[in-house]
Amino acid sequence: MINLWKKGDLNLLSEYPKEVVENVDDVINILDENYGCNRKLTDDGGYVCIIEDIKEVENLKSNILKGLVEEFSDVIYEDEVNTYNSTLYLLSSDYSVTVISKNEETEYLLK
Repeated sequence: MINLWKKGDLNLLSEYPKEVVENVDDVINILDENYGCNRKLTDDGGYVCIIEDIKEVENLKSNILKGLVEEFSDVIYEDEVNTYNSTLYLLSSDYSVTVISKNEETEYLLK
């Protein structure tokens, strides 16, 4: 699981498709504009969470999302093998988690 909340964190996504990185960059830009760029993970605004396997989905669902239903989920990139989704969860009025997942991880996250 990769948690990102600052522009400098984008270098952690070098192996991801350009469209996925651009989507994460857009979310971080929105958070920076509304909550400032010197935020910590726990500060108002929230963060982006990249899920890489089913165990991480289980951890996220039980420890962070705790039964929340997604606000929306959109396909952000698709090729012959992978379909990446961006799914928004609002944990409070000023804190959100945008989850980036693919394929079976997305299916498990949304069920």
